[in-house]
Amino acid sequence: MQPASSTHPAFELDHTGLVVPDLDAAVAFYAGAFDMTVVSRESDTDVPSLAIGLPGEHVRLRGAILRAGTTHLELHQYLTPVGTGERRVCDTGFGHIAFAVPDINEAYRFLIDRGVTFNSEPQLIATGGLAGRRWVYGQDPWGNVIELGQNSTNESGPA
Repeated sequence: MQPASSTHPAFELDHTGLVVPDLDAAVAFYAGAFDMTVVSRESDTDVPSLAIGLPGEHVRLRGAILRAGTTHLELHQYLTPVGTGERRVCDTGFGHIAFAVPDINEAYRFLIDRGVTFNSEPQLIATGGLAGRRWVYGQDPWGNVIELGQNSTNESGPA
């Protein structure tokens, strides 16, 4: 984490949150497919509706936090209210979660066997600042968009 300065507080990315329709199935999928470790589970919990951004609703959810390398993935299943629709990757808000992999072809085949649906085979960026990077987008079993990225030997990010 960067130290805080007198004009700017310190920030460090803590976790990414995904809403899923079946918490147990999602925990099993992400732990198995991405070798994540379950750090904690949250039983059915009532949450202040205004604080979570659903004023006037009765909000009840369950959750889990999984360790993903040096960060965490938080999964929530809303019991009430239940979500209303699907998003497209271009819609404002969460676009995708990306995983850096050393061998994109191996990871691609591995995840297909575990229920990930990919939009294409891995692609190569041929020009520009990310030249040499290989990438592919797909969806987990609930439609959340994931990306696999393999950086070229002379490039270190983004994941």
